[in-house]
Amino acid sequence: MKKILIIDDEPLFCKVVREGLDTAKYEVSEAVDGVDGLKKVEEVNPDLILLDIMMPNLDGMGFLKQLNEKYGKGKIPVIITSNLSTITKISEGLALGVKGYIIKSNESIETIARTIDSILEQKPA
Repeated sequence: MKKILIIDDEPLFCKVVREGLDTAKYEVSEAVDGVDGLKKVEEVNPDLILLDIMMPNLDGMGFLKQLNEKYGKGKIPVIITSNLSTITKISEGLALGVKGYIIKSNESIETIARTIDSILEQKPA
């Protein structure tokens, strides 16, 4: 079973994603900010991370920088899930090795699930 880590300070988004993913395929964990996310990466060893940008304590870009320092750029696939859609943030995320960028307000849970499936199918075992 693949492990998904959601790092987001919006409880409703986490709940929708958790309930929308196939529980036979995915084990879902959650973290409320980047600091908590770094701890959870150690604990659960996720196969993929869904990452918000705007969070307290340590934002998404700060989290990505620390994740890359510790594990190497792109080692753990990351999809940014945010309502920020500026080209600057998208470019910054891509430069830090993210595999996808989903605007939360524009996409359904089905699209998020398909994106996760697609990225995990491409990841070498």
